[in-house]
Amino acid sequence: MKVTVLYKVRKLAKGFLPFYLFTLLPLFVSCVDTVILPDNKTVDEDYWQKKSEVETVVAAAYAQLRSDVAIRNMIVWGDYRSDELVVSALPSSAAYRIALQQIYSFNIETENAFTAWAPFYSAINYCNLVLEKAESVIAVDPDYMQGDYDANKAQVLALRAFCYFYLTRVFHDIPVTPHAYLNSSEDLNAPQVAPDSVLNMCIADLKEASKYAVAGNTYGDWRDKGYLNQDGINAILADIYLWRASINRSASDYEACIEYCDKVIKAKKEAYEQKPSRPRWGGNNEKKSYYLSDYSDMYNDLFGETGQNADESIFELQYRISNVANTGLDQMYYRYKNGSSDGFGYLKASKKFGTVDATGNGVWNNNKDQRLFEFLYDAAKDGTEMFGIRKMVASRTAGTNNTAEANPSGNRSFSMQKNWIFYRLTDVMLMKAEALVQLYNMGGKAEGDTRNEEAFNICKYVNDRALSDDNKASYALKYSTYRDKMEDLVLAERARELCFEGKRWFDLMRYNYRHTTTQADLTKMLSQEGYAIVNNSDEFFNLALRKYTVPSAMKVKMRDERYLYMPINQDEVEINTSLKQNPVYKSAAKY
Repeated sequence: MKVTVLYKVRKLAKGFLPFYLFTLLPLFVSCVDTVILPDNKTVDEDYWQKKSEVETVVAAAYAQLRSDVAIRNMIVWGDYRSDELVVSALPSSAAYRIALQQIYSFNIETENAFTAWAPFYSAINYCNLVLEKAESVIAVDPDYMQGDYDANKAQVLALRAFCYFYLTRVFHDIPVTPHAYLNSSEDLNAPQVAPDSVLNMCIADLKEASKYAVAGNTYGDWRDKGYLNQDGINAILADIYLWRASINRSASDYEACIEYCDKVIKAKKEAYEQKPSRPRWGGNNEKKSYYLSDYSDMYNDLFGETGQNADESIFELQYRISNVANTGLDQMYYRYKNGSSDGFGYLKASKKFGTVDATGNGVWNNNKDQRLFEFLYDAAKDGTEMFGIRKMVASRTAGTNNTAEANPSGNRSFSMQKNWIFYRLTDVMLMKAEALVQLYNMGGKAEGDTRNEEAFNICKYVNDRALSDDNKASYALKYSTYRDKMEDLVLAERARELCFEGKRWFDLMRYNYRHTTTQADLTKMLSQEGYAIVNNSDEFFNLALRKYTVPSAMKVKMRDERYLYMPINQDEVEINTSLKQNPVYKSAAKY
């Protein structure tokens, strides 16, 4: 399905077309004056006549997030801005080198290529189109019944909420589009909304979607992970409540997070136990607290060429089933020009994420953690400052003995039809652990309160999965070691388990908001008159800036909350006159 992209003529008249537009072609066609609109065919009065036509537009909504722009940006927004990633030694001709260096040095200009939010608003627009048009198909196509519409409605409500939630974490104040945009003559100046209103809207939409969504194991194929169902909706709700709880320091939101995590955990357990056989979960087919792939199967099941859409996965963008290469992932982690001669991506892992530090000040406590070798090339090598990303790049496991050759021949996937995982079970388990620890702390660490220990057991379960049986006794986590620093343990376990999956920066932001002297106000916009500036915490700086040689110099450049968020792209500000730029950023063209 072709999508027309409408951008301002001013840029074309100056002979300049932003690089990220080239990367959208041929899926997108640049035109004139504003935002992303649907294909003319989908807004034609003769289009909405068949069930298949509705399903095509639903699929198109998901497809917008598969663009290389979306994947590149999510990696930058969620991983590169954190302590995880650094820029590779790129040649001066590399297209995104300057944009990435701007972000690394905290000198981000509003024209930076990684400020583009277009794929997310394109997905939102398709969702709105389904909500406005699909119900009428019931009257004209007997094969399209109320149940079909309800299922489609649930998906697009949930996907739209997910997009808005993602955007408000990246930009803080974002426009909320009132309806589907169908042509360029419409008034497209949607005003920005403060995060509190966005989150409330997302929660309401997700709860509405939950009324009609199918169960997580309905289809028995890729659709159980590729479409948003009950499990996906509950995972997003847990994530939103955890985000809001961390900023508002709200016990009720932490409790809501746990409630939705438990729903996902219970549903996953029931789905696994309904299977006629569970060969990867123990020779005796025994019941477990959490059904995760075993130690030796984990990488192949989740990320390998023969895996993906694993039983423990919840929601992932589908590339293989769509026969589409994940070129954004390929560029960022493997080949910056998507060519076999380019033997490295734009980004590599920082030293902290590639080395073992037994003192507890690093990411990896020991070299027996299988994830260290599964997720990084040349892991644990002394003197190395950068480490190639192996996770999602390698086509198969590194081996089960933790001494396998780091980059054996043929161990990289040149097709790169790798799914991008938004949520999986260990993510939800660790969200629950994070919320449990905060409630324990809010409760004054009262005697008899077991929530801290419950959180520890979750972390231990996730960590144990990465240890071989003969290493568990010596290297398993011990509660006596972590009972007084459980918040740090949960954050560290998320770093080990979910690194390079677009999670780390948002984890650090939540951690920061819990430790700032002044509590942030989600009801206020960053540009709002009278906005009370919230200075970032030293606890946050100690982690987020540890990839820098001189962290103190970088601390000055991101002293308060406003620097945690990306600027709005300059084109958007000039097109939508109601937008207010994050006040700490400027346009290079104007200054």
